[in-house]
Amino acid sequence: MSKWLTETINNVKNPDGDAKNPKEKIATPAIRAKVLTALQDINERIKQLNKSLSEKYHIIEKRKLVKFYMKGGNAFYCVSDPSGSAATQFGGGTSDWDTQIIVDPWAPVPLQAIIYGELEELVTDAMIKAGVEIASVVGDFDKVTATRWTGQSSALDRINKNYKLEYDKPQSLRKVFDQQRLGLWTNDQRRIAAPEGTDPNGIPGILLNDAIRPFVLYRLGYTWHAAGVSSNEEQIRKPLLMELIDVTLPRRDTIEAVAVWEELDEVQGQERIKIENQTVTVEHSDGDSAAAKSPTSSTTVELPLPDIMYHLREIATMLCEIADRSSHHADKLERRFQRFGQIWQLSDKEQQKKIIHTLSTMAGVSYDEMAKVNDVDALPLKHNDNVTNDIENNIKNYDLKKHILDDKDSAYRLARNLMDRIADGIARQNNYFFINKDGNSEVSTKLEIRFQEARHELKRWIDQAKAQLSDSVAAGVLDGAFSDDLVLILLLQQEKYLAPQAIGFSDVFQASVIRVATELHVYLLGDSLLKLFDRLSALIEDPSRKFSVLSREYNVPRATGNTNELTMVVFRGGKAIAYVSVSNAPASEAPFRQDVRFPDMNLASLPEIAAQRKVAAALIKDYLVRKAISRQYEALKTLLPVI
Repeated sequence: MSKWLTETINNVKNPDGDAKNPKEKIATPAIRAKVLTALQDINERIKQLNKSLSEKYHIIEKRKLVKFYMKGGNAFYCVSDPSGSAATQFGGGTSDWDTQIIVDPWAPVPLQAIIYGELEELVTDAMIKAGVEIASVVGDFDKVTATRWTGQSSALDRINKNYKLEYDKPQSLRKVFDQQRLGLWTNDQRRIAAPEGTDPNGIPGILLNDAIRPFVLYRLGYTWHAAGVSSNEEQIRKPLLMELIDVTLPRRDTIEAVAVWEELDEVQGQERIKIENQTVTVEHSDGDSAAAKSPTSSTTVELPLPDIMYHLREIATMLCEIADRSSHHADKLERRFQRFGQIWQLSDKEQQKKIIHTLSTMAGVSYDEMAKVNDVDALPLKHNDNVTNDIENNIKNYDLKKHILDDKDSAYRLARNLMDRIADGIARQNNYFFINKDGNSEVSTKLEIRFQEARHELKRWIDQAKAQLSDSVAAGVLDGAFSDDLVLILLLQQEKYLAPQAIGFSDVFQASVIRVATELHVYLLGDSLLKLFDRLSALIEDPSRKFSVLSREYNVPRATGNTNELTMVVFRGGKAIAYVSVSNAPASEAPFRQDVRFPDMNLASLPEIAAQRKVAAALIKDYLVRKAISRQYEALKTLLPVI
């Protein structure tokens, strides 16, 4: 029902829906014009925010702390065909405009807190202004919508005969905050003030939801309720949403914030998503009247739209979420495959190579391995039964389903193979724990042995890198500790509150934190490790087994000041296999600990593990590894007062 409502208010191409009488029109073109103007307004306000932050807090001039862009279906239609009707006539498609704001997650924490507060005021004020503008053109849309609902004949037959739509009067500004934000749970709801001469019932509602991790959500749209035609109908308490604009903002303390920022920021060895301003136009009537016979004017705005590769990654992520069962939208599988195929067909050979590269990084395999999937004449692919069942049960288009299941289309082979790999990975991870005789979950002995072997290999690599340094420099490499997933899980088990099996392993079996004497030692040891893996890689002929390394340098605020740190992720054949962090933090500020189970080795503390995982997430695009890191990071935030 919410989907139908949202499509109704956003259907610029057919403002009258199925109605023949012009009086039954909704002023969707005029509404879309106001929406586009609001989006441009938010974009301009964020530009001004970046400028004011630079001036007020003496930020480096070229550094933008806040970024804003369009996403979702409307943005996809405009980017995929800039000269098409969606971009030049209808101001997008038939969905609400989805957008995203992202704040630099590496900025100082106090500065981030200031920025998030500024953004809350900025977006809320822009939406209130937009709501008043929309109210001036919306007319009697509520009556037309309710009538159209009861009179339609569609697949919703049973629902629309049993329920009628009731428009909420008046709409409200609702703010929902969680306990971490204010120290208590709050759910504040109040009317939106209407300027003189404006019908208050036409102003859309605004929702600020800061209680759902990992995003803050701002939504502009109308709320409705479904009322049973008879008293026998089950009551639907949840409000129905007629959405116009969605603004999502990853929370500052989440892996998602890091992951989204890194898609847009310059990162060593990784391609950046490009965001460019593009004109978007909607044609509408001058009089803002729903009954106008034809458009007599147009509104053109410039909006920041990410390139087509952004949409490819977004769709691939949604496919992964269906495969690992974290999404409950398997019913959208058909649209996901269709859009994936469309992007593939729009791409030239070079861009298709980029698509294969993107999928290989998300699957955690080499480019060559994923490229083999693209060969429709190769040996038959092995498929995951759950993924196959999802395709068979949720794709209604017979021809599309046949193309996917026959494995004869390059695009669909790649998309399906990505889902297969994710589903297989989840099944594998589920076998890492067993239930003991007391009914408790324990790590399998086989997995513990694998970690021990991985630790020996990692220690050997670090010793080799240290041996490449001069004696005087090597003396500055002070101590090290393991920080792998087994260390993390054992520490969580000792807390006796969290269920380690629900947090799980990432399939990265090697991790360590190394303390050194000075900032210079951080960079010298890091450089020695890079050279070591370059040399090891040169000895390997098989490209699917070669090493590669991505790293990031950063500062960590501690009690005595900032420390200099470096974290690197080691890949073998596209699969992340190790995290190594080097820090000049003193032992008093980055202490190691011992455990009776491993008396001969140091173990990193939970805060150091958390910091390492956050940086690793910025360097890894492997879907399953990132998901595991996110779970681990959230678990650590549950236990630690500050990360």
